[in-house]
Amino acid sequence: MFQLIKIKQKYNYIFEFLILICMSFISTYFAFSGHFFNISQDGVYHLGRFLNVADSFRNLNFPEVVNLTHVSTNSYPGVAINSFYPWLTGIIFIIPNLLFSNPIWALFLSFFILNIFTIISINSLLSYLTSNRLAVFTGIVIYQFNNYHFIDLYSRVAIGESIAYAFFPIVFLGIIKINRSDKFGFLLLGLSMGLLVNTHILTFLYAVFIVILFIIYLFLFDRKYLLDKLIQIIKSSIVAIFLGMYTIYNLVHMITNNHIEEPFKAIIALSPSGVFMSTINNEIGEQGAQNWSMGLPVTLLVIFLGTYCLVTKSNYWKVYGSFSILFYFSLFTWIPYDLIKDSLLANVQFLGRLLIFVLISLSIGVSYLITFRKKNIKVSLIFGLNVVIIIFSLSALYNYHYNYFGPGTFHSKINSENYYGMINNTGTFADYLPKNIEKDNSNTKQNDNKKILKIVNSSPKEITYSAYSAKNVDYQIPFITYRGLNYVISSNGQKVYMSGNGKFIKVRLHRGQNKIIIKVRHNNSVYLLVVSMISFIILVIYMVFIKFKLMHAQSLIHRLT
Repeated sequence: MFQLIKIKQKYNYIFEFLILICMSFISTYFAFSGHFFNISQDGVYHLGRFLNVADSFRNLNFPEVVNLTHVSTNSYPGVAINSFYPWLTGIIFIIPNLLFSNPIWALFLSFFILNIFTIISINSLLSYLTSNRLAVFTGIVIYQFNNYHFIDLYSRVAIGESIAYAFFPIVFLGIIKINRSDKFGFLLLGLSMGLLVNTHILTFLYAVFIVILFIIYLFLFDRKYLLDKLIQIIKSSIVAIFLGMYTIYNLVHMITNNHIEEPFKAIIALSPSGVFMSTINNEIGEQGAQNWSMGLPVTLLVIFLGTYCLVTKSNYWKVYGSFSILFYFSLFTWIPYDLIKDSLLANVQFLGRLLIFVLISLSIGVSYLITFRKKNIKVSLIFGLNVVIIIFSLSALYNYHYNYFGPGTFHSKINSENYYGMINNTGTFADYLPKNIEKDNSNTKQNDNKKILKIVNSSPKEITYSAYSAKNVDYQIPFITYRGLNYVISSNGQKVYMSGNGKFIKVRLHRGQNKIIIKVRHNNSVYLLVVSMISFIILVIYMVFIKFKLMHAQSLIHRLT
């Protein structure tokens, strides 16, 4: 009997794995149909920073904390993107670039893997909450195939946020396991927090906020095993710190030593009319953050579940349904957010980003509803709902892919032929520059004085300039330096060592042709990078070991019974 159960489980796992692959494939395919990708400015920016890291690994070097190659044309070499924007989980995009000579194939594989991680993540959360596979499948479809997710993935191409979206459900799974006194819950919470801090700082702060709310909940409403749960949270924090040590150190080191231009602060709420039109038209164009929509079927589900909560006494989905609809409608402009436009919430910029909470809550709520009302819900109706959600989101993606170009969109077609040219010659963002550097040195932008100064060679480790001067003169090289970092400058064979000062590098040009080489000296953070990577490997191996140990124990129990 046990052997029959084991064989059935094996085939179920294979079937679910095939479904996972199919869902990931169709989530990716339409974004690359026609052998091109519809790229945004955000996308160019992220692919450039990942190429910088890939070039380092290709040359068997650790990545530097600053970027010398693939820098936006409206920024400068030496900008510390690698320090301020985490890249470690971007290995999903970096490794395929090392494996494929065709960059579009590499990009396709990267998004395919990212979609697999997203589905595995939400599947892990929902499978822990219910054993009903149809309920789990429906929750996965809601979380994966909604228009907001595709806006992030393929319209904004906000790769950092999209990777964080993939890992976010594991935060909830870790908290739920801790709340249910699972002694290994801290590993999942620590892993998820470590992944987020190495991915996207803003989403990491969301997760920190959720953990704080959980602690408050424990103190106010559930003090049973309070000390044990607090210890679990502390242990998860230690795990997260080891995983994020490299990112945390670089970020803190650069911020404490430099005055950095901060990203713009704003509270752009959702517009009722704008969201309505984008929902009805099934659009996922990124421009106009006030118009971001989850898609018609998913939006109707939010309204249905929230309304259904008013007529049911069950607590299983009432909490999630109520939260989904109340939080969703709290993101709109009818709330006077202008009154708090200078608060911490302004760091979120676009309240549409918070739709991630609505979608997780909706996925759980609908899964619970199907699980506990399964006798009153037709299976064909649920399958039909899933098909409708998938068709709506894929049709929105298809229409965006082929039609979202032109003035005001800042979108272009990128393919294998123009890939590197577009990455290297597109203006995107001048983020993470020292304050006032452009104002103080307005005559030394990259595109100025190209007859005087040219980049003749660049790599992630050093950059070489050629400069012609008609006379001996002091000249500012448009290369960014930061306090707390050390540089080696070679001017016509003479080496000069200097500490960063938050300004451009000044050299003495002699009459005639000059050769200037700039290097960033190795920094201590490289050792922390090794610590973070080894910690992640050890944690994954340990979690796999625990998983197999638990499966073996369950197998023994089945045999004995």
